[in-house]
Parts: sequence; structure tokens; C-alpha cells
Amino acid sequence: MLHNDHLISEKYAPGFSKDSKLLGWSMTKSITNAILGVLERQGKISTDLDNLFKEWENNERSKITLNNLLQMNSGLEWEEDYNSLSDVNKMLFIESDMPKVKLNKPMTGKPDHSWNYSSGTTNLLSRFIREQFETHQEYIDFWYRELIDKIGMNSMTIEPDLKGNFVGSSYAWATPRDWAKFCLLYLNNKNWNNEQVLKESWIRYSAKPTNGSMGEYGAHFWLNTEGKYPSLPKDMFSCNGFQGQYIFIIPSRNVVIVRFGLTEYPQFDIDTFIKTILDAVS
Repeated sequence: MLHNDHLISEKYAPGFSKDSKLLGWSMTKSITNAILGVLERQGKISTDLDNLFKEWENNERSKITLNNLLQMNSGLEWEEDYNSLSDVNKMLFIESDMPKVKLNKPMTGKPDHSWNYSSGTTNLLSRFIREQFETHQEYIDFWYRELIDKIGMNSMTIEPDLKGNFVGSSYAWATPRDWAKFCLLYLNNKNWNNEQVLKESWIRYSAKPTNGSMGEYGAHFWLNTEGKYPSLPKDMFSCNGFQGQYIFIIPSRNVVIVRFGLTEYPQFDIDTFIKTILDAVS
């Protein structure tokens, strides 16, 4: 746990330590958000961009904006079910070119009116990022030079698929301390050691509720704006992983809390867990 930018408490299960690199699963989606935020700060992209891929030219998918993809609100078909041979499992464990799976999906809804959580969307964003560079090496270097190395997440590794696309939906590894370090960037509204990494407006945008998500989702971050967790501040937002990985960012309390584990609700009650920590800090 970090409070006022300082590590004040940590505890590890037997066999794990501060040096253990842990898989974040869908916490990686928020890393992809940050890479797009850096590109936006540099003036290379904007969230209202459309006509995102040449494969979508001259059909209804050309109207999908970068904002629609960031907010998981594109209207593209997708099944995110980890208990069946669904789109997400076929993409992560069978396909060599992961972004292509979502790229080829048809429209089944209307952009900005069809919120649907989709790991395929994030990997499609990874391809979009790749297409902003002339060479593959520039694409690879950018993630590390402009974000990962810049803020000292020295343990972090993001895996690519077999075609060289970073699996921005799921495959980032880092120590718990480095995962916490990443979210300090969002807690501190953009700056790292007095250097601007993200615009403050990008932080606000990331925590703005997506239409149709009932206040639970922003731009690749989960939210509490409608009080899903009633005991916790409504300004809390978080990176969430498939198997109970979380990083909670609470600006009003100047707190970042990292939790890794293989238990989920109801065995792991987020509301009670975080409230107990916040009460102790108070």
C-alpha cells in the first residue's frame, strides 16, 4: 500500500516477495491506456479519430472512434467468457495475430451505445499503436522508453504475440511495487519527478464513466462512480485482473492499494477489504 507517495505497508504469502514478478492479466489494459495517453500528449493522436484501419474503409466500422475503443463501446461483436471456447480464449491461446480477431468482427451494435467489455478491443488498440510508427522496433521501444523505463518500472515485461503485437489486454508481468508505481502516475495527475508523462485531462478522461456501463467503467479503468462499493469513495478507480488482481487508486485519500490473489467475490470482499485499510490509515 502507498499513502502520500510512500510505501507504508506490504505483506506477501509464503513463496512470494517484493521481487516476485506477477502476471497482471487485464490490469495490462491500463498500461495500454497510458501508452495512448502519451501519444495524445505528444499530439500524435486524438480520441475523436475515426477511420482507424484500412480494413474498415467504406463500411460502417469506419465510424468507430478511438474513444469508442478505449471505452469498450464500439458496437463490434465479442464474447468475453473465460469458461468456454469463446472469442477471448481463442484469441489468447490459439491465434498468432491477436488484434486481427477483433479487427474482423462485424458490427452488432451502435458505437457509444453498446458497452461490452472486450480484451479483443485492447489488442486492436495495440495494433493501432503499432501503426503510428514506421518500424516495428520503434513501436517496441516506445512502450519502454516513454512509459515503463521512464517511471522506473524496471521489472515490467509485456509479452508480444507471434506477429510482434504487444498483448496489451493481458500479458504484462511486474513486481507488486512496480504495478503500484504505475498507478502513482494516475494518482499524481500526470507528472513523474516533475516531468510530464500524461496530460491531467487524460487522467480525468480515463476515469469518466462510459455510456452504458452503469458508472462502472471508464477508458480502460474500472470505476466506483455509482457506488458499486458503497463503503468506498466514489472517486476510486482501478486496474482489475482476471484472477483477483487489483490496483485501487483513491485520489481523495491519496492512496494506491495493490492486491494479488486467486480468490474473488464472495471469498474476497473488495468493499470490506479496502474500507478496513482506509480506516486503519485514518
